[in-house]
Amino acid sequence: MMMRRLLAAIASLGLLASLVACTTGGPSQAGAHFVVSKDPSASWWPLDIWVEGLAPGHTVTITASAQSSGLWTSRATYGVPADGVVDLGTATPLLAPFSQPDAMGLFWSLARSNAGSSTANDGWSDGTVTIDLTAAVDGRAVATYAVHRMGLGTIVGSHAVFDSGFLGDFFSPTGSSVGLQPAVLVLDGADNGMQSGVLAAAQIAGLGYPALALSSFGSAGGVSSGTLHAETLLAALAWLRAQPGVDDDRVFVFGASRSAPLALWAAVQYPALVYGAIAPSGTTGVICTSPVPVPAITIGGAWVPCTTGTNTVRPADVLMLAQIQGPVVLACAGKDETLPNACDWMTAGENARGNQIGDTFLRATGATHALYIPPYSPLYLPSSSTAQATENARVAFWRAVERTLRGASRT
Repeated sequence: MMMRRLLAAIASLGLLASLVACTTGGPSQAGAHFVVSKDPSASWWPLDIWVEGLAPGHTVTITASAQSSGLWTSRATYGVPADGVVDLGTATPLLAPFSQPDAMGLFWSLARSNAGSSTANDGWSDGTVTIDLTAAVDGRAVATYAVHRMGLGTIVGSHAVFDSGFLGDFFSPTGSSVGLQPAVLVLDGADNGMQSGVLAAAQIAGLGYPALALSSFGSAGGVSSGTLHAETLLAALAWLRAQPGVDDDRVFVFGASRSAPLALWAAVQYPALVYGAIAPSGTTGVICTSPVPVPAITIGGAWVPCTTGTNTVRPADVLMLAQIQGPVVLACAGKDETLPNACDWMTAGENARGNQIGDTFLRATGATHALYIPPYSPLYLPSSSTAQATENARVAFWRAVERTLRGASRT
């Protein structure tokens, strides 16, 4: 199904011919050459990349470069085995920004000189980015290849929603789907200026499921600073459940970081409207907005009970997650710089939930907070030794999201 949607989108852009022509380096090529499994490819798809025809016993340095609000580069050096083939997915680099085999390592480790990883969208998620690969032996380029990565904004449809009691952005899969599909209401926590909700909603649509991004904090959508009004949430849920192609009995709420407990609360509070919850990198209890305590959620102007502070995890503060009718996906980072005890909160949530079929609890030991950002780009990755662990956590998290939504589909 995803392949049909991607091919339809590519064809509409006039790129189908290049997909066929550029899928591999070609069996008739002599000398060193790159082989790439898909080109062009959607930004949320991993690639298989290798170099054939290299001289055994030498080392090869592969450089990636891209223009996206400036020049970005990354490089890795590998030893060439006896068969002359360096497979980036299985070869351990001798020198690189990553230490484990990773076919996408040169993509997510791209960085500006002296600037680290991307802290703004910079076109990585929206438009098409060309990543130029060069393989060099003894300082001489022996093979080149241009990889075209089609951004989420290119593949999925989107439009603003502003006349239904809230402000939001609706993302829909490109191409026709068969039957009703699960849908996701994404609550944007707006942490540190990151557009994580919009990114998540676009990613979900890229996986083939409708998604509505709703600002949880800030001034948009009638939401007062730091507080989510249940009425706004209900208006957004009603709008999403009424959209063509949406299975209104299979609507999930997604919230990351500060919005994670809001997503869990919505699934507990409104089981007739919300089927399941996806809530990475946050608490499993509702936390009052600080530094001056204000409600995180109100119903009819009244405070929903919340706890002050996150340092102590008390069972009484954890939501009654066993009441959520469908599956939940929770994830925590072992090196979370924003919520250091994130895994303690998740463990408490897992205890409250109990053993239920379809749930996922992901503990990413070496990862940092933003493990919920879509993978395979340098977007919001730490420029440190935790980058690869965080990227691996992103891959695992989004695989769990896709698996959960696919399992919820009744068509």
